[in-house]
Amino acid sequence: MKRNQDASQRRATLADIAARAGVATSTVSRILIGEKTLSIRPETRERVLELARELSYRPNTRARSLQARKSFSVGLVIPEIDNPVFGAIIRGAQRVALERGYSLLIAYADKDFPDQDLYARLVEDNQVDGLLVTTLQTAPAFDPGRWNIPYVLVNRDRGADDPKVMVDYQHGTQDAVRHLAGLGHRSIAYVSGPLEHYTGRTRLAGYKAGLAQAGLPFDPSLVVECDYGRAQAESAMAHLLNTRSPEQAIPTAVCAANVSVAAGILSVLARAGIAVPRQMSVLALLDTFVADMLTPPVTAVSYPFIDLGRAAAAYLLDMIEHGRQSAVVQALPRQAITLRGSCGPAPAR
Repeated sequence: MKRNQDASQRRATLADIAARAGVATSTVSRILIGEKTLSIRPETRERVLELARELSYRPNTRARSLQARKSFSVGLVIPEIDNPVFGAIIRGAQRVALERGYSLLIAYADKDFPDQDLYARLVEDNQVDGLLVTTLQTAPAFDPGRWNIPYVLVNRDRGADDPKVMVDYQHGTQDAVRHLAGLGHRSIAYVSGPLEHYTGRTRLAGYKAGLAQAGLPFDPSLVVECDYGRAQAESAMAHLLNTRSPEQAIPTAVCAANVSVAAGILSVLARAGIAVPRQMSVLALLDTFVADMLTPPVTAVSYPFIDLGRAAAAYLLDMIEHGRQSAVVQALPRQAITLRGSCGPAPAR
């Protein structure tokens, strides 16, 4: 009895599938790795795949790695572990990695506790086959020239000829400004992230384009910076309100770099007795589930970050499996503006 139990719990092998399918073990292997040059009847291919599922077959990664001289793993470097955006990117990348037989190793680039050997460990110690890089500002700096390894920048731009996949922040921000202008707002402020970063520059370009499209002038005094956190957003918004001269009207709407920034803005407006949205509208340029938890819930621009993770991982694995391709920028479209309770018509003045 024990012997039968041990057999039933034994890990299925290529030989087990081959014996039940009536084909050679090498044929099973070629079917399971998706070899396109294999000439075989469709029903045989489907039978092998069905048996692999039925037997819960998992490839022997160590043997496969030795044979292919690959680790069948890729590294994903992220700068924040509590940001829902990076969680969505991880989910998308993980799904593609699993579908194609790879493991995904997550590396946290902590700005408060820099790990100068982070990339060395991934490439030299873990021997990943490729890298997905979502941060260029957090130490250690990513240096593609140091590592002879495929990589894809995820929503980042070094201003170089890199393979990268992006979401369209510029047009998303332009849409946000156009939405507010359509509600009658003529004075629209912007609490930005750091403008020396790619994201900050791209959104500022979209903000200016949205103003121009609505026939509104760009006023530099309506743009303030913060570090994407709530505390700095409060300071930035308070500074914007407190430095308006008698000749300068208080804006009737404000674009926030993300939902955390929007939370800081709402806090300042509440203390100042400015009602949202009756006296001022607030629109976040990057949506997360937290937007629904604020008072009022914050209208925000939504982006397909799970799709971003999927596209970046697929691009990287294609490079690993088919050789380095010429650098291509893949731009994913923005999704929509999710309407909630923080935006309304401009107040009469």
